Formats: sequence, C-alpha cells, structure tokens
Amino acid sequence: MRVEKQKETANWDRLIDNITLRSPNPSKEYSAEKSFSRLMTRIQTDNSSIDIFRRRIGHYRIWLAAATVALLIAMSGWLYMMQSTDPSFIVTTNNSGIVQNVTLPDGTTIKLNNSSRVIYPERFSKHSREVFLEGEAYFDVAHDKHHPFIVRAGELKIKVLGTKFTINASSQMPQITATLLEGSIDVGNEKQHMLMKPNQQLTYNVNSGIMSLTEVANANREIRWTENIWVLSDTPLLDICQRLEQQFNVKFIIMNDELIGKSFTGEFYTNESLDSILKTMQISTSFKYENRGKNIIIK
Repeated sequence: MRVEKQKETANWDRLIDNITLRSPNPSKEYSAEKSFSRLMTRIQTDNSSIDIFRRRIGHYRIWLAAATVALLIAMSGWLYMMQSTDPSFIVTTNNSGIVQNVTLPDGTTIKLNNSSRVIYPERFSKHSREVFLEGEAYFDVAHDKHHPFIVRAGELKIKVLGTKFTINASSQMPQITATLLEGSIDVGNEKQHMLMKPNQQLTYNVNSGIMSLTEVANANREIRWTENIWVLSDTPLLDICQRLEQQFNVKFIIMNDELIGKSFTGEFYTNESLDSILKTMQISTSFKYENRGKNIIIK
C-alpha cells in the first residue's frame, strides 16, 4: 500500500512539474508551479463576498465553499485521469481586463473573459480533447467526429463534436451556466445529463445540484462580453455587485434591504469606470453610494 501511495505521489509531482503557464503579463510571480499552488490552496481562502447588513449570509458562504471544493475535486480527478498520457499542461490565465484569444492544438478557438483561466494539454490524446475551465469562455470548437471535445467546468462535463457555445463557471457564483449558439452539446455530471440545442441555456445550481434548461430569445446577446461589452438582462443587484467586486477589487456593503431584490438591464463597456457604471444604474433605481477606500456603501 505504501509503495502504491509513493508511486501516486511521484506521478502527481511529475504532472505538476510538466504544467506550464502562459499569461498576458508573465512574470516570476506567475510561474506554473506558483499558479497551480494558488489554485489548489483556494479551498483555504475565503473569497471576497458581499456584506448585507441586517440579513444573514450563511447560505451564500455555504455555496461558495461548496463551489470551491467541487472545483478542486473535479480538477483533481481530471488531472489524475490524464496523467497516464504524461502530457505537458498549459495554464492560460487572463487578468488583463479585456477578452483574450486562445487557440488550442486542434485549432479550436477560445475567447477567455477577464479573471478566467483554461487548462489544456500541450497535445491532445488519441481518444479525446479535454480542457478545464474556471471562469467564463466562449468556444468555437474545431469539428472532429473521431475525437470528442470535452470541457470540464466545476462538477459539470460538457461534451461536443463541433459547435459554438459559452460557459460561465466562476467559483464566485452560485451557479454554472452554458449557452449554446450552434450544434449540440451534452452537459452532465455523475447523476444527470441534458442534451442542449441552439438557443438554449442550461443553469446548474452548485448548492442544490439542480440542473435546468430554458429557451433563450437571443443567444448572441449572451456572448456580447466577447466584444468587451457587459450585458445586464434583469440581472440581480447581488450578481452585479459580485462581478464589480471581482473587476474593481472592492467590497460592496448594502445598507438598504429594499435594494436586495432589485434587478437591472443595460449594457456597459468593460473598460468603464466603477463610478460610471453605478451612476448609470442610478437612472433606473434610486439609491446612493459612498466610497470608503476599498468599500462601496450602497444605501
């Protein structure tokens, strides 16, 4: 038993050594080893969350922890399965503030949103093409009926042959969403799966494990972010604050309970300032906000 554990540990060490990192702004801080280490230690890190005074946020913390654990478990299993082929892995992380283009070894193109990363082998195996996503990305998959393309996003496995779709699998959100533009994809986990058709959106609740499928009137609207445009479509204020916290490295404190259930619709360029976005939101909903260093007080 000890020998088997030693062999497994050696395989993991060899796999980690083979991982390489590609970033828009490479530096010693973003070495492959440090990048992988940061990812694996996120289970011990409490991500920035929204403080809502006079309201409990226990459920939010529960799904956030569950999402992080599920993310690490899914990735660990994927890497373990792939280690038999002994590939070199490429970790592409986008923290540039704008959408980054990534081309995979098979010709598949990816538009990687800000604060997202994709992990893929330097060369695909003889049987399939698998990548791992954390965050948001749009895929234009090169058709190859003999080698299915698989995206692993948290607990979900998205299997395709050749198609166009977008996935948002941020660990800071309580759900994973996939929107299909062309072709068909099979989305599932160990318990269930659904076959998606164009102009459909799948939502997977990380906390409850519930998977649902809805029709989308305009699927192209869901990929406006690839043009560096952020689209709000009846988007809850809490979701907006989470996105702004991540983008501007701030923390929102909502003092007005009446704003909790508010939703917003509109479009913003991703390079707009925080003040510009909040002032535009004030047009449709009356609220005040105050800057206190890294804290944004909404009242």
